[in-house]
Amino acid sequence: MTLRGCLRRPVTVPPSGLRRWLLRPMFDARGVRGWVRAVLFAALVVLAVMLLMVLIRALALTVPAHLRQALGAVFHRPRAGAGFSPWFAGLNELGLLACALCASSLMVWLDGRRLREVGLAPRRRLREFAGGAAVGVVMITLLVAGLVITGGARLELPVVSAGAALGWGLAWAAAAVLVGLFEEIAFRGYLFVTLREDYGFWTATVAVAVLFTLAHGVNPGENPLGMLTAGLASVLFCLGIRRTGALWWAIGCHAAWDWSENFFYGSADSGIHSMGRLFRLEPHGNLYLSGGTVGPEGSVLCFVVLLAAILAVPRLVPRGTAIKSTS
Repeated sequence: MTLRGCLRRPVTVPPSGLRRWLLRPMFDARGVRGWVRAVLFAALVVLAVMLLMVLIRALALTVPAHLRQALGAVFHRPRAGAGFSPWFAGLNELGLLACALCASSLMVWLDGRRLREVGLAPRRRLREFAGGAAVGVVMITLLVAGLVITGGARLELPVVSAGAALGWGLAWAAAAVLVGLFEEIAFRGYLFVTLREDYGFWTATVAVAVLFTLAHGVNPGENPLGMLTAGLASVLFCLGIRRTGALWWAIGCHAAWDWSENFFYGSADSGIHSMGRLFRLEPHGNLYLSGGTVGPEGSVLCFVVLLAAILAVPRLVPRGTAIKSTS
């Protein structure tokens, strides 16, 4: 018996006795239950990240002290209220993306299927990515406009040359795409598809939204309102995945939102300011309206924009045929 496909092979559960009590929560006639496979996937991602951190620390010890200081000035870890670079964000997300892809590849192999079946089908990827990116830019623009009109924020234009703006913009675009790839593959790739197959779309959507909300709680400078808007954004992305049958629309929307927020409008993101901002969006007035130090995602207007987008999904997201859709 080969390991490939072992998680989705039929398992006979005894009709009674202790073994039935032990096995039934984890196995059924289709093999290992979805929640067990989801937990296993999450554990693999965490394990891969921990191994990556150990490897990075080991490699850092081989770098001379003066070089570590120079690299630290460029690739410094973000802190609440401080600026951070696209180089740190990009390398950090690249490592996390590698971990998520490794875990996904192993799990789909153990399931006996392919990555294309968990949202990574190549068909229409550029078109759906571009469509999602357009929606993401429009959403954050409407949010910023609402903040400025209501007095919740001021939009300032810093002194920056066109060449510098182009360089920073491209660097943040690359970082934003990596953020979108990692978070969508990690939360709404194998994890979402597996839970959806066993428990239905809405149960999987709520479960992933809760996990996405909790994950944002570790960001420096985050607050409960910002965490809740992250959960609402997760619902939007799940609806986009149901419409298209793949992750590309959600990746584009996610990446464009982050790029517009961090670089173009230059607002805080979970309390962190980015380096090389084009505009500068500074909160003003009422905390619940402006979002305060959290940024626009901590504003009640963000709820309005996300809810409007969720209701408009049938018009915003074209129906795709990348993979079979289930309810």
